[in-house]
Amino acid sequence: MRGQSRREERHLGVFLDGIHLIIGIIIVAMGLLAFVNPRKYIGFFPVVFLLAAVLNGISGIFELKTHKRGNKRKGAGLFHLALCAALTAVAALSAVSLWG
Repeated sequence: MRGQSRREERHLGVFLDGIHLIIGIIIVAMGLLAFVNPRKYIGFFPVVFLLAAVLNGISGIFELKTHKRGNKRKGAGLFHLALCAALTAVAALSAVSLWG
């Protein structure tokens, strides 16, 4: 039974790595475009913050689900979720200041 949970944890880790890679590439591309030509791509800033919030939220949930016993990992998961909330607030403020 223990081996099966380890295998499932590895598969989740591979999934998390794939999500990090895809969203990371999108964030870098959008960030570069927004800094190269800010007048044209100013709308990318809230999206970049929102994608970073999603990435931290997924990481926080992964940490809390896979490492239930370790206080260090639980703290890291809670930190990721707090960062997710802060980045969501920054994305909302940025969107309101741009579009509202």
